[in-house]
This record gives sequence, C-alpha cells and structure tokens, in this order.
Amino acid sequence: MIVDLEGELPADLETDVAIIGAGAVGLLLAARLARKGLTVTVCESGGRSHEARSQKLNEAVVSGRPHLGVTEGRARLLGGTTTLWGGQLVAFRDVDFSMRLWLGIESWPIRRTELEPYYREVARTFGLAVEDDDDSSVWRGLKIEQPKIGDEFDVILTRWLKEPNLAQYFRGDIERLPNLKVVLHASAVGLVFGGSTATVTGVELRSPSGKTATLKASRVIVACGTIEASRLMLAIAAKQPDVPWANNPWLGAGFQDHLDLKAAQVKVTDKKRFSDWFDNIYLGGFKYNPKIVLKPSVQAEEGLTNIASSFVFNSSLTEHISNIKIFLRALRNGSMPEGIGNLPGHLAAMAKVWWPLMMRYAKDHRMFNPADLGIQLNLHCEQLPMRESRITLAASGTDVNGMPLADLHWKIDGREVNAMAVFCERLDARFRALKVAELEMHPALAARDGSILEIARDTNHQCGGLRMAGDAANGVVDGRLKVHGTDNLFVAGAAVFPSSSFANPTFTAMALAMRLAKDIEEGRHANG
Repeated sequence: MIVDLEGELPADLETDVAIIGAGAVGLLLAARLARKGLTVTVCESGGRSHEARSQKLNEAVVSGRPHLGVTEGRARLLGGTTTLWGGQLVAFRDVDFSMRLWLGIESWPIRRTELEPYYREVARTFGLAVEDDDDSSVWRGLKIEQPKIGDEFDVILTRWLKEPNLAQYFRGDIERLPNLKVVLHASAVGLVFGGSTATVTGVELRSPSGKTATLKASRVIVACGTIEASRLMLAIAAKQPDVPWANNPWLGAGFQDHLDLKAAQVKVTDKKRFSDWFDNIYLGGFKYNPKIVLKPSVQAEEGLTNIASSFVFNSSLTEHISNIKIFLRALRNGSMPEGIGNLPGHLAAMAKVWWPLMMRYAKDHRMFNPADLGIQLNLHCEQLPMRESRITLAASGTDVNGMPLADLHWKIDGREVNAMAVFCERLDARFRALKVAELEMHPALAARDGSILEIARDTNHQCGGLRMAGDAANGVVDGRLKVHGTDNLFVAGAAVFPSSSFANPTFTAMALAMRLAKDIEEGRHANG
C-alpha cells in the first residue's frame, strides 16, 4: 500500500518496523521483513517520481573538497538512487574487512565469511546465479579461458540487475502485501523515545506543506543514505543532547567516496584478446562488466589502497547510443521520453554499426565497442579513511522542514595518488609483456603530482559517517547495525562502512541489510 502524508493518512500509524528511506536498502529490508509477516512502514521524503521540491531537500554546504554527488548522486523519491544507477553489484573481498596495517586501517567488527550467506541471498532475490560467484561459469559459457594477466592482478566480473529501479522490482510486494506500507512525502525530522532515550518508540514525520504525523514503531531503521542518515542523527543529537550517540566521537566522521580518474590512454596491440577480455558480457539475460583489480599481496607490499579499473571506449556514436537506451528504457517503464523527435537521427547515425553490433551480441554475447575516439583506462580508487573527512550540520541554513543543512567536508589523504600510479605502471608492464596493449599514463599521475586529484571526481559511492565498531569509542553502531547505547535503533546502508574497498557499496549494504532482517525476524533484538 502506498499512502501520502500530503493526503489522507490511515489512523493506524503504528508498525513493527519503521524504515526511513525507500531506496535500495530500505525497500529490500521492507520486502524481506513483510514477507516474513511483520508489519513494516517505509517513510520516503519524496513522491512517486522526481520532483524539484523533494530534490531541494538534498541541498547542502560543501566546505571541503568539491563533491558533485552531494546533490546529483542522491534522489528523493520511491526507489531512491536506484532510479539513477545502472544496477551494478560487486561484493567486497576478504581484505576489505581485515586490518590493513600498511595503511593504518582497522578491521571491521565482522568478517567476510559472516556476510557470505547474505550476499548469496541478495543474489537469489534478484535472480542472479549464485553458483557463478567465482566468475568461472560465465567464462565457460563464453567458451573463453578466464583472463590471467599476472600474479599482481585479478580480472573480476561485476553483475548488473535486469531491473535496477527497485521501486519497480518490488512493486508487487508494495501493492499486494497488506502488512507493507509506504508513506510518501514523509521526511523523518525526529525520533520519539520511551522511558529513556535508549528506546525509540516512533518517528516524527513532516510533509513539504507542513503536515505532521507520528509513526509508532517497535524498531526503527535509518536507511536514507550516507549523507542524509548522518544529517538526521546529527540533527536529533543537536535537538536532544541526551541521546546515547550525541557525544560519540565518530558521529559524522570518516566520510568517504571513491576517486574516479581517467588515468591513461590505451593503445591496443592485440585487438581480439583485448576485446575477448574486456568487452561487456551478456549471458543468461544478465550483463557482466570485466574489471581489473589489484591483489591484496601487492597492496601490502606497496602500501596501497584498493584499486580497480575498467575501460572507457570513446566513440562518436556514444551520444546516439545513450539516447536510444534512454528511449528504450522509458518505453519499458511505460513513459514517453523527451526528445522523441530526435530518435530517427540517432538511429540513422547508428546505421553503419547495427550489423557488427548485432553480430557481436548474437554470436559472442558481447558488446561491440567502435572506440573510434580512443580507449581510456578508468580507475576506481578507494579513499584512505580519514576522521577529518566528515559530515556536520551547517552553521546556518535549513530546509523546508526546518532541518539544518548538512555540511560536507570531504578530505583526501593524498596517498591515493601513488596507489593509482603504481597500478598503472604495473598494469602497463604486464600488458606489454603479454603484447596485448600499452598504456600512456597521464603525465601528472606518472610524476606523482598531487594536482592530478583536481581532475579526479567522486563516484556517488558515499560511505561512512556512522561507522560500525565493537564499542562506542570507535564507532556509532555495533557489528549488527544497532546504534550503541540504544535498544531498537539501527542504521542500514553504506554510512556504517569503516572503509570502502574499490567496489560499489550497494551489494555489501544489501547483504548487511539481509542479516539485520534475519536478526529482527529471529528476535535477536526482542528487547526493543
């Protein structure tokens, strides 16, 4: 059921579990818990579609390094940022959960093995084959030997969902399950407490027009994205300084995002092998994207953060291909895209490549990449976690709900420059030895010049701010996502990550959410 705080609300605003945020994590949690019989209410600050007034709630002060994703990488509507992304999933590796002495990174309070069954459950939920987790079955399906480019690197495959918009994917659950309710235009502006601030009894909601409501709940899960979750927890602490997390030293601290850098030009010397290894794969109805990742042994040897790379195939046809994809996606979602009159021109421009494109797809299950404008090596570099990189409340300025704006002070350590340079140098040496390609690194990167960071941008992979740790001195939530000092308040999403790997954080955030759902179902937090 979908209701709107701007309209007529049902009188029984009471639920077993209140979830703040209807994005990837919030909707996955809601569907899982509702299917198990709990009453679940999801509070979403936006509406069914993109609205300027809802997006305005994302306004923030950026006082540190420029960060585009603070606004363009966040969406306020049913489905959240899953209405923006492509649906790419890739799991964190063992090293991401472990202590990395060479960087001074502490271990997570959980191990990768603890999340393994939940990664698989997420995969099953979305129809991904769980048996191909090691990628070998995909390469066998292509009748191609799995790429091996030396002892320093692995080639991994990321998986892409068929339906990336989770509001569409879980539409049946939302419409049919009587115990699942989504309340639109319902911004969480505060929490209600019981006998003490250790126990949350409800969520204070407010609509854009000023309507208010209180949702009573036995458990509350904050799942509204890294920046918004931190802002909400900071705002509640500022308003009620006796809440358990008010004086937590990690509240808002440790904000991270991946650095994205076009690091080198690629000269391909063996086109067939390069295409076989790195063209996108379409098999069994799913898309797979090959990436090169640096092995943990090299990270330890060189003192590096995590890095992965992919290739950007630049073509004069890129704009035409993108517009055709937008048109097809809109038709699939039952809407008519803007600029439909330009479609014949886009199709005509593609005339020369239709045949090779279709043949490459039908015969080889691969993407055909014209790349007439060249190929670039794109790096996705893990940011070294820094306590000083943080989210606070702005000294002035509020949104329409009277909530203080977030102030993002994104800070980069700088050691990432050497990590990216070492990656390129070693990959270039391996490619040349294999006679498959040569890399021409960006001069500033080759010189380890910190100015290269000025052209590296964020990737909308926002993490940290409410990190997990075994105790309140080292984090805001515990290893099972409960806020330290509380009985029934949880944070789900990438805000709890102590470090960020090289990978899109969504798969790991979903796996953690699945584990939290199981905890709640089994009564692990029955005292809440």
